[in-house]
Amino acid sequence: MVISEHTRVAEVIKANADSIAAIAALAKPLRKLNNPLLRRVMAPRVTLAEAAAIGGCSLADIRAALEPLGFQFAADESAAGPEIPKPVRQPDWLACAGDTEKDLFDVRGIIESGDDPLKAIVQRYRALPPGNLLCIINSFIPYPLLSLLDKKGAKSYVETVAANEHHTWFFKPRVVLREETETATTDRVVMHDKESFEQVLAAYPEAQRVKLDVRPLPMPLPMETILETLPTLAPNQVLYIQHKRVPLHLLEELADQAYTAHIHEVGEGDVRMLIISRKS
Repeated sequence: MVISEHTRVAEVIKANADSIAAIAALAKPLRKLNNPLLRRVMAPRVTLAEAAAIGGCSLADIRAALEPLGFQFAADESAAGPEIPKPVRQPDWLACAGDTEKDLFDVRGIIESGDDPLKAIVQRYRALPPGNLLCIINSFIPYPLLSLLDKKGAKSYVETVAANEHHTWFFKPRVVLREETETATTDRVVMHDKESFEQVLAAYPEAQRVKLDVRPLPMPLPMETILETLPTLAPNQVLYIQHKRVPLHLLEELADQAYTAHIHEVGEGDVRMLIISRKS
C-alpha cells in the first residue's frame, strides 16, 4: 500500500493490523492506539502527519516503523509533521477574555469511555455566544477539530499544559463570514421532512437504489461499510441507507467529495439517507 503524510491512521490499520503496535511503540501519547475504544475514536480522524505531531516524533519515525510492514511512502514526502502551534504569547482575544466568556469542556472522560465527543463539541460551539471562547481539554492536540472549526470561522490557540494535557481554545467571532468551503459543504447536506424526502427518493426508481441497512452494525462498521460501498455504485445508482443516527463523521468525510446527502430523521433510532453522486 502506498501511503503519505495525509493518509489516515485508520486506513493504515485496515491494510495491516500490525501497524497498531508499530505506531503505538513510537511514543507514549500514541499508545492510545492499543486500546480498541480509544483507537475507534482517534484512528479515523488523524493522519500520519498528525499522529507524528501528537507523539512528538517525526514523519520519518512513522515511515521507519511502517516500511518493514510493506508500506511504501509516496515520493518526496516531507519528514516533518505539522508543527504544534507555539505563538509567542496568547492572542488578545484570549488574554483579554473574562471568566464569564469562557466555556471549558474536558472531553478526556468521554474519549476514555469509548465515545467520540465531536458531536457534543460542535453543538457546544454552535451554542456559544459570539465573542465567547470554548476550551477543549484533551490528552492530545485535536488537529481534525482545528480544521473543522476553522471552516466555521473560529480562531484557535493551543496551550500545552503537560505532556498529556492540551487546552485548545476556540474564539467565536462576533461576525462570521460564510466562506465558499462552508457554503459548499452546507449545500451537500440537505435535511428533509417526510414529504420532501419522498419527493427526492421518487426521482430514483427502485432499480437505481442500492439499499444498505447499517443499524445492526457495531461502530465503526456503519461508516466503513458506507465508504466502501459508495465507490462501487454505477453512474446511474444512488445509495439508500437506513441508519440509527445522523452520521456526522461520515458527512465530514464526504465534505470534500462529489456527493450530496439527503437526510430524513424518521424517529428515534431511524434515519433515512440518500447519497447521490454529483458526477452522474
